[in-house]
Amino acid sequence: MYMRTPLLIILFASLLLACNNAKAPEAANFKSPVQAIESKAMYAAPAPMEASAAPENPSPNATGEPIPAQAQTAPSTVQKKIIKDGTMRIKTADMPASKKRFDALLKSLNAYYELEDLQNNDAEIRYELKIRIPAENFEKLITSIEGGGDEITGKNIQARDVTEEFLDIATRLENKRVYMKRYQELLGKAQKIEDILAIDENIRTLQEEIESSEGRLKYLNDQVAFSTLNVTLFKTKDFVYKPQEQDKFTERVKSAFSNGWSMLVNLIIGLFGIWPWLILFYIAYRIIKKLIKNKPTAK
Repeated sequence: MYMRTPLLIILFASLLLACNNAKAPEAANFKSPVQAIESKAMYAAPAPMEASAAPENPSPNATGEPIPAQAQTAPSTVQKKIIKDGTMRIKTADMPASKKRFDALLKSLNAYYELEDLQNNDAEIRYELKIRIPAENFEKLITSIEGGGDEITGKNIQARDVTEEFLDIATRLENKRVYMKRYQELLGKAQKIEDILAIDENIRTLQEEIESSEGRLKYLNDQVAFSTLNVTLFKTKDFVYKPQEQDKFTERVKSAFSNGWSMLVNLIIGLFGIWPWLILFYIAYRIIKKLIKNKPTAK
């Protein structure tokens, strides 16, 4: 009888320990509905694609369109994204002829002036021109300007490779669109208010990031498609001495009389302005004079 009691106690404790161990994983894996939905979105969405590991058959994005080739093609095979721009200073002897030549040249190369500023002073006449031209015609424009007969006093041409930046933004953009589609699907299945609010906040943040990425890609595409050339076209003028014109003698006399009269009027007005001080000085003068008069003289 005494031997059975310890055995029963040990058996009962073992059963309790086994039950606690069975419940522990369930408690560790328990998540709130919002956490469960976010975890589902995280694991259901595919991992970000690397630019060098693109799938052979592009899958459609959230809008039903295939993912752009820029986001799936390896950098070694993707078309380069080069931004070309530059500045030139050109001195001309015949400004009207040079400007007309520029106008005709831009028209023939499908370019246009984004900025055209004219400055005309005693030292020079100058055009500040900002030219946007299709990238394939950029070199033709430079060559035509150099062969135009005017003097090139300054030149700076740059070519920037933005392929890596373009691929990185495009890849991230497509991944965000996939996450957006997943969150929208989860939003349709969510029933609790806190779950709907949490998913809606994620959708809002993703939408802002997608719009920002789309704007950056649009800007890069525009800079790649159209190159920019800033041109300063100027002509220096010969120095011409221009003596300062003077008024006639009668006009100068009238001006002197007018200035003198103005000074007299200002003096009178100034005296009226300091009348309290004049009174004080007068009183002080009378007092000092009286004291000197009443002072006894030494015998």
